[in-house]
Amino acid sequence: MRTVLAALALVVAAGGAQAVEQLPKFKPSTLYSDARTTLMGLGWQPAPVPAASRECDRRESTCDAYPEAEKCAPFGAAACSMLWKRGEQIISVMTVGDADILVRSASCRSGC
Repeated sequence: MRTVLAALALVVAAGGAQAVEQLPKFKPSTLYSDARTTLMGLGWQPAPVPAASRECDRRESTCDAYPEAEKCAPFGAAACSMLWKRGEQIISVMTVGDADILVRSASCRSGC
């Protein structure tokens, strides 16, 4: 009986760890174009943001190139939030840069 309970505890713990691991991680200085390819390979899809909901002042070229761009800062590090969906999960991939757009982080928006 103890063996069965121990095995069940390991399965539950592994399932919880798996949920945490589902949030993609990227190496520092990963190009967003490379991250997009990786995300699609993992089953994530860009979550297009309606043009009326976007905040892309002075960063229209980025928003035109990436339909998942939710908002981009017009100045400074040129940070953008890119939305991705897989099943019921939605994540935001934060990027920085203008010419070379680099991934800064990924965070859960819902369902993670």
